[in-house]
Amino acid sequence: MALGLMLGLMLGLPLAEPAGAQDGPPAPRVASAVKNLRFVPLAALPRAPGGAGRQAGCPGEVVPAQSEAAQAVAARDWFVTGEAALGRYRAVSFASDLQQGTSGTCFIADGNVGLFEGPRLVALVYGAGRTGAVGRIAARAGGVRLWDGDLPLSPVGDLTLRPDGTLSLEPLPTVESVCGGRGAVPAIRGQPIDTARAALIAAGWTPVKGPPSDDARERDLARRGVIEVDGCSGTGLAYCSFRYAGAAGALSVTTTGDGDLPEVHEYGVTCR
Repeated sequence: MALGLMLGLMLGLPLAEPAGAQDGPPAPRVASAVKNLRFVPLAALPRAPGGAGRQAGCPGEVVPAQSEAAQAVAARDWFVTGEAALGRYRAVSFASDLQQGTSGTCFIADGNVGLFEGPRLVALVYGAGRTGAVGRIAARAGGVRLWDGDLPLSPVGDLTLRPDGTLSLEPLPTVESVCGGRGAVPAIRGQPIDTARAALIAAGWTPVKGPPSDDARERDLARRGVIEVDGCSGTGLAYCSFRYAGAAGALSVTTTGDGDLPEVHEYGVTCR
C-alpha cells in the first residue's frame, strides 16, 4: 500500500490536505508544482508496509542512515535511499520495496521524501497514484534533486527553500547551469539523440568523435552524423553513450532504446 493512501486511511483525511497534525512549532509552508507529486505537512511517519526483516531486491540502492533524520526513518522499517541538507532541514528519501530490474536497474516502490528538523518529521513528498513516482534524492546546487522510481530512474524535480521559508518542489529547469555558471545544458532528456545534439551544439558543446567500432548500431549512428557515439549495449535497455566538450568541461550523455535514434535518458558533466 502506498504511503499516501495509507496516511489517508489512517488519518481519515483527503490526500490533498495536510496529512498530520503538527505539535510544537508550526508546520512549514509547502508547495508542489510537479505533476503527480504531493507535498504535505506531516508530523508522524507510519511504519513501512511489511515491517522489519524483509530484504531489498536491489540492496545497492539502500544507503547507510547517517543523520538523526535518516535513522528515524530506518527505525520505522523503511529502506533509506538518499539524504541531503536543505537549509535548516534534512531531506531523506525512503521506500518500502526495491525490485531488481534489467541492466542493473531498480524499481523503487512506495517511495517518499521526508523533510526533517533534526529527528522531527515536518513534511512529506509522495506520489499521487503512482507507486514509482518517487525514488531517491541527491544534493545539487541550490537544492535537492528528486528521481522517480521507474525503470530506469529519471529526475522529476527539485526541492528548494524559498527566501520566505516555503519548501517548494519545482519542475526541472529548461536550461541547467553547470560548473558554477561556466556552462549550461538545455533540457534534452527524452529527446532523440539527433535533436539533443543540435541543442547541445547550440549551447556551446562540441561533439567528441568516438573510437572506431565494429558494432553495427554504433556505425549506423556515425553514418547518421552522430559521430560522438562512444559505445552501445546490445542487451537490456540498450544504453548508448555519447561525449561532448565545452568551456566548462566534459559532458557525457546516455540514451536508452534500440531505435535508429535512441532517446536521451541522462547526462553528466565533469567540470574543468
